[in-house]
Amino acid sequence: MKNLIWDFDGTLFDTYPKMVSAFVQALEAAGIAEFEIDEVAIYTTMRRESVGTAIKKFAAIYGLSESRLDQLYHINEAELVKSAKPFTGLADLLAATAAAGMHHYVETHRDHLALDLLSQFELRDYFEGVVTKDQAFKRKPNPEGIEWLRLTYQLDQNQTVMIGDRQLDVDAGKNAGIQTILFDPDHLIKVYRQPDLRVSQMAELKKALLAN
Repeated sequence: MKNLIWDFDGTLFDTYPKMVSAFVQALEAAGIAEFEIDEVAIYTTMRRESVGTAIKKFAAIYGLSESRLDQLYHINEAELVKSAKPFTGLADLLAATAAAGMHHYVETHRDHLALDLLSQFELRDYFEGVVTKDQAFKRKPNPEGIEWLRLTYQLDQNQTVMIGDRQLDVDAGKNAGIQTILFDPDHLIKVYRQPDLRVSQMAELKKALLAN
């Protein structure tokens, strides 16, 4: 693989714990008692599905308005995510693969905050092209963002891979006709379309990428 297209949340940066904290704060602000809130269930739903699915599911469980829960969630989410950190070993992986001639890109549903965090940890310069929420492409698993990167940067389909932490990342890559890698650090994802590779640590991913 020569061209690596990365998801951001849960792949480059460990943002989910911050997102769960924001979700818990939203439920508490809506009047749900702390002892009623299952943080593990919230995290699992976000990882396996999406934040949107978590909002629908837990709004139904607690008898809340979906729009109100969504509003409360986003009050603190961006601020909390600002303190998220990259996964252990990411900087080393990016440096090693860049030295080996590989090129890095990002395709994320998050807005410009993803770029701010990459810059904060001095990782931004590794990424040649970025697709964020601000560009208003159709959301994954639609391959529109990947296709834009591929065409804009003239990426060879046969040398390009999508790396993400959820099934929708795998689906987006497959829908774009490229290879896929599932990064699943806590072994939560139940796949129905198999990725070309499944890893749980950055060191494992680095070894696989540099194997050839």
